[in-house]
Amino acid sequence: MKLKNFFKNLLIKADGILFNKHLTCNLCGCEIFDGKDFCESCFKSITLNDNIVCETCGRKVNVSTSRCDSCKGEWAVDKARSAFIYTGGAEKLIKDLKYANKQYLAEIIAPYLKEVYVKNFFAPDAITFVPMSEKSELKRGFNQAYLLAKELAKLTDNRLIAPLIKHKDTPKQESLNKKARQENLLKCFKVIDAKAVKDKRILIVDDVLTTGATAHALAEKLKDKGAKSVYLLTVASVVKRI
Repeated sequence: MKLKNFFKNLLIKADGILFNKHLTCNLCGCEIFDGKDFCESCFKSITLNDNIVCETCGRKVNVSTSRCDSCKGEWAVDKARSAFIYTGGAEKLIKDLKYANKQYLAEIIAPYLKEVYVKNFFAPDAITFVPMSEKSELKRGFNQAYLLAKELAKLTDNRLIAPLIKHKDTPKQESLNKKARQENLLKCFKVIDAKAVKDKRILIVDDVLTTGATAHALAEKLKDKGAKSVYLLTVASVVKRI
């Protein structure tokens, strides 16, 4: 498995050398030659999350609110934002990064994360990422959240830390209620470097905000070890379906 991942990653690096990321569209692959990340058609398919959002979870909402239906009640993340809505071109972009082994897309996405980071006055003491279990990461060959966090840390001149591990995969949760699901998630994660988070403002980076359960579990773990506040920045967020 490790040898297979080595050759996969080698091919990705070679691809990045031979094919300039700014000569072709990073979604459809057509030639553009204008230094942009996407062709005009593909960029139109990416919906920016730059309209009215929930003040807490950052999801798109119709009316400004401090807590929307998605994050009302117990949610340990102090503030979350996302660059895009998880649909159309943004959905394809994330799936290409995760499942098509297009690791170079993290570098393409990072400036959009930085724009949201600056606009929302995030001022963390350190940046971290949602961990994967060792088994899952070996299977995929990389952790996309780590790649995104690493690129964002470079662009913002911030410290990248890895205080969290996922020591087991999340069990099936279809038949469980919300409380039981949350307890399951809490058992999957562990803080292994409390010193790195104590009295610190921590920004977690991930690809998609879906239910918010994982972010809540991680924020709880970090705050239990003394984190002052926990923020979340994702590439995209899923709009709650009514």
